[in-house]
Amino acid sequence: MFQSQIAFPVTLNLTGDLSDDRHTMWVAPFAGEVINLWAVSGATITAGAGTGLSVVLQNGGATGTATTALGTVGSGTADASWVADTKVAGSVLSTGATFAAGDVLVMSYDETGTVNTGTFHCGFNVRYGTS
Repeated sequence: MFQSQIAFPVTLNLTGDLSDDRHTMWVAPFAGEVINLWAVSGATITAGAGTGLSVVLQNGGATGTATTALGTVGSGTADASWVADTKVAGSVLSTGATFAAGDVLVMSYDETGTVNTGTFHCGFNVRYGTS
């Protein structure tokens, strides 16, 4: 299949005292793949002290309810600390982070312990087609 070398960014910005939730980020207008992802917390989170943060980019399928993981940022209490306003790179799953036209891409946000990021920004880059 044809694959574009042009990356298209998709971002989500949240504010306030967040709780575990899934946030719809994008309805794909074309078939393609996620090439990278990232997140930025507005507050420092000291992992291993009973607190942590994990974000999973999911392919929600045509209705947005599926939970197929495409990539992750953070791993809860196993993380090194998140530093306020500093980008944390995520990892795209090696099994492929592909999606079909019309698929809903969802960010699943999961806090462990008492975490208040204040603001939270995350995003990913996609391209047409698959490798």
